[in-house]
Amino acid sequence: MNGTVSEEVLEVPKASEPVLVCGLPGSGYVGKLAADHLVSSFKLKKVAGYRSSTFPPQVSVKEDGTVDPPMGALYYAPTKAKRGLFVFTADAQPTTSEGEYELSDAVVKFAKKCGVKKVYTLAAYITGSFSESPKVYGAGTSKVIAGALRENGVILMKDGGISGMNGLLIGIAALRGLEGACLLGETSGYVVDAGASKAVLEQLSKVLGIPIDTSKLKEKADETQKLIGQLQAMADQAREAAPQTGRDQRPGYIG
Repeated sequence: MNGTVSEEVLEVPKASEPVLVCGLPGSGYVGKLAADHLVSSFKLKKVAGYRSSTFPPQVSVKEDGTVDPPMGALYYAPTKAKRGLFVFTADAQPTTSEGEYELSDAVVKFAKKCGVKKVYTLAAYITGSFSESPKVYGAGTSKVIAGALRENGVILMKDGGISGMNGLLIGIAALRGLEGACLLGETSGYVVDAGASKAVLEQLSKVLGIPIDTSKLKEKADETQKLIGQLQAMADQAREAAPQTGRDQRPGYIG
């Protein structure tokens, strides 16, 4: 395998019109929450595991008190829409550029072997402010796939960049002859944002034509909104208690 990555293949599924959806830890955990929700909702089965020497130097503690080193996993199951769904997620993103490139390439190569022709990544679009109805932004590897995003209500990005594996996965997909797109949920970047994850999955559902039940994410999103309300109230109280130094003093913000 590649220099920093080891791959353990458990099964090579024979899929019908499969797509690959990737969600990794990042700002607001938007992509990670969405990917985990897909794995749980569709009862996806693990078909490949990935370890990298460039994952962060840490372990994850489980409920029974045992620990696991960080790893990535690729899951699969057919859907009622008669197309196969692959989902890739990981406990963390690699800490080096080399690790990100090699892990992204390994995942895309395996997906292509399984017949995948389109790769979607789910990520965060950081605005620094809170939103009760997050918008979803996107970009694609071709005008055709970008147009499909726009037709389904996604706001196309006009500039900027998509960092980390969220960008690399679709970039490498294009290099390997596949199409790719990234859907980014609007988020403050300050809290774990289930509302942004829900918005991204609702748009993904339209793009793929696969029904996705997001009711459990809505419950988490409601909890997040309560937390945001509490934080904003605390910020307001702090501003009121602070001495006024001038008539033009600007309001503070949560940061």
